[in-house]
Amino acid sequence: MKKVLLLVAAAAMSVSVTFAQVDDKEAAKAAKAAAKALKAEIKEANKVLREAQTALTAVDGNVDQANALIEVAMTNKHTASNPDTWYTAGKIQNKYYDKENEKMYLQQEYNQDKFFGSLSKMFDYFIVCDSLEQIPDEKGRVIAKYRPEITDLLSRIRINLVSGGVTYFNADNNEKAFELFSKYIDVADAPMFAQFNYAETDSLMPEIAYYATLAGLKLEDYNKALKYVDLAMKKEDVAQKAIEYKAMSYLNLGDTINWLNALKVGVEKYPEVEYFYSNLISYYNSNGNTADLVAFADEMLAKNPLPIFHFVKGFVYQNQKEYDKAIEEYKVAIEKDPNYTGAYRNLGICYCQIAQDMSDAASTLDIKSKAYKAKKEEINGWYKLALPIYEHLRKIDDGSDPDVKSAWTNGLYTCYYMLNMGKEFEEIEKIMNL
Repeated sequence: MKKVLLLVAAAAMSVSVTFAQVDDKEAAKAAKAAAKALKAEIKEANKVLREAQTALTAVDGNVDQANALIEVAMTNKHTASNPDTWYTAGKIQNKYYDKENEKMYLQQEYNQDKFFGSLSKMFDYFIVCDSLEQIPDEKGRVIAKYRPEITDLLSRIRINLVSGGVTYFNADNNEKAFELFSKYIDVADAPMFAQFNYAETDSLMPEIAYYATLAGLKLEDYNKALKYVDLAMKKEDVAQKAIEYKAMSYLNLGDTINWLNALKVGVEKYPEVEYFYSNLISYYNSNGNTADLVAFADEMLAKNPLPIFHFVKGFVYQNQKEYDKAIEEYKVAIEKDPNYTGAYRNLGICYCQIAQDMSDAASTLDIKSKAYKAKKEEINGWYKLALPIYEHLRKIDDGSDPDVKSAWTNGLYTCYYMLNMGKEFEEIEKIMNL
């Protein structure tokens, strides 16, 4: 019985070995077939690339044909990692670009979209080509045979990205404008341009960043508006507006923290600009964070004792009906800036409001009583304090702000009326067309 079992086991092993041999042969056969197929795929992919190159460089070459072929090569896994593919793609776009550029030079009708589109693609394709060339080969070598040529070409025509951006911006095509402005800025960081150090030497970039920001705002794409705004802020003559746009963008994105930070930067750099401090005041007031606003004003005063920050504190105290504190802050603001119309306006309002509050309190008194007469005299005293404030505001009003005129006309109307100044009152009525 044992002998029989051994014979059966031996037979089974023989069959197993036979099947294993068959499997190995099949696997080897399949591997060989796969390798052959891969080789054929690579050969065909390279053939397409060569055909594209031939179509481009032949005396009677067909650029459109070359472009159709290279688009296949750019998406083929076997040629997409080949720098030659992207170099050829860039040269094809260069052909299109040169053709339209020649038409422009000869003052012939040209295809604007094709001209700037090929320009944009040139940068895309040549930069990919350069990046692939920087990958070491199997021997660890980096052979950048195309870099000198394409760096020279792109550095000469980079400025035309700006021309394209401006062209589309003026035509209100902000999508394309942003694309070209963006590319002008972004390519500055490409390794092939390291020698030029564009970040330090290209003084045009902050201005282009500003227009890219504007294009983003016009598109109501606030992430695009924010992308280059910090760079735009480096251009002195537009820095103020750039900070405003930064704040606006964060506000539209619902990012309150960064919105407030932008406003604070604006107030610190441009304290005279109403947009920044008025929005800060409005925010803190609406949220009941007046203590934070006063703290911020004090922080700013410690750095730079400008009248605007005294005005801010005065405004907070005024809203809290702490008129004595408000009056003191407005007086300091006026002392620092004798032409500070806002401080004059609010100082006058504080005096009149005190008088009004006292009038309300005295309404229960007998108008014939000594107490009423004493109170009336005290009330008039506050209007007498307000009167020269409004008269001075009238004097310094240059007519540029209708709100200023409204402030002193209304203020004088009230003071003249309450102080029984008939002649002056009639004059103000005429000015107000009453």
